[in-house]
Amino acid sequence: MLYSCLCSLILFAQEQAKDGEKSSPGQTLFQFLPILLIGIVFYFMILGPGRRQRQEQSNLLKALKKNDEVVMQGGIIGVVLNLKEGTDEITIKSDETKLRMLKSAVARVIPAKDSTETK
Repeated sequence: MLYSCLCSLILFAQEQAKDGEKSSPGQTLFQFLPILLIGIVFYFMILGPGRRQRQEQSNLLKALKKNDEVVMQGGIIGVVLNLKEGTDEITIKSDETKLRMLKSAVARVIPAKDSTETK
């Protein structure tokens, strides 16, 4: 989408040059400044947080280990029984049921409760 907008602006600038209007390089840069600012804002508001979220999910999956209590994206809560090395597959136990699932389906890891806590 950004590419098509830039192409349209270049064609528009070429049409203005054909009409005989003389524009300085500074004036042409000033015309592209709003588009550049929109691109920068788009990056920081849309692409930046998404990349950060993907990095956090990747770190969560790398730190996943046996006996971690996890919540799957479908809402299933279980304990990791087995991590198959070299694949994207894990086995979890929920109540008395064993399920084979993909690592990418893990939404979050429930932190272990300390046994030293008092009620």
